[in-house]
Amino acid sequence: MADLWERLKERPTGKALGLVVEALLLRSLKGSLRGVYLRGEAPAGPLVLVLNHHGFFDGHLAWLLGKLYQRPLSLLVAEENLRAFPVLKLVGALEAGRVREALRRLKRGEWVALFPEGAMRYPGPLGPLREGASWLAEKAGVPLLPVALRVALRGYEHPEAFVWIGKPIPPKEARALGGLLQGLDALLAQTHPREVPEGFREVLRGKRSLEERVLPLVRLFRP
Repeated sequence: MADLWERLKERPTGKALGLVVEALLLRSLKGSLRGVYLRGEAPAGPLVLVLNHHGFFDGHLAWLLGKLYQRPLSLLVAEENLRAFPVLKLVGALEAGRVREALRRLKRGEWVALFPEGAMRYPGPLGPLREGASWLAEKAGVPLLPVALRVALRGYEHPEAFVWIGKPIPPKEARALGGLLQGLDALLAQTHPREVPEGFREVLRGKRSLEERVLPLVRLFRP
C-alpha cells in the first residue's frame, strides 16, 4: 500500500488529491484558530526538525512550516495513523519506521520533521526524548532544528498557535528543544492575552472572535 500511494503521488490524480488534502489542512487551521504566529527563521539546506507534541494541530503546523518556506517536508508519523489515513502520504507523511527513506529525502536536500517525545503529551514541559531524531541527523550529516509549538486559548474566542524556530544545533543536543519551549511558555505568561508576544509575526490569519466581527457595526452606529 505504501508503494501505491507513493506512485500515486507523482501522478496527476495524486497531485490533485494532494492539493485537496492541503486545502483541508489549511481550512482546519483557519477555521479553528484565530491565527498562527511565527518567530525565528529556518536556515537553508536539509534539516531534521524536532517539535514538541502537545496538541492536535502540531502536525498541521509542521506542514504549514514547509509551505511557508517552500521546502519539501516529510513528517514521520506512527504507522497505525498512516494505516488509518494513508492519504496523508500525499502531503509528506512518512511511516516513522522508514528511516532509509527519510535519509534519502534528507540527502535530496529536503526537511524531515518528527516529534522526539514519541507520543502526544499533555501541554507542559518537554517530556523524555527518544534517540531517533539525533540518530537521523547524525547519519545524514545535517543539523537539528528545534521548533517549539504552543496552541493556547488566551484573550479571544479562538485559540492561537505560536511557533518558535530556534537556532540549528548539533545532532546530540535535541534537549535544547526543552529550553526553547520553556522560553515560549514564559514569554506567553508575561504577555497580555490580547497582544502578540515580542518577536512573533502573524503568518496565517484565522477566525475572528464574535466581538471583533461585531465591532465595525458598533463603530458605525457610535455617536
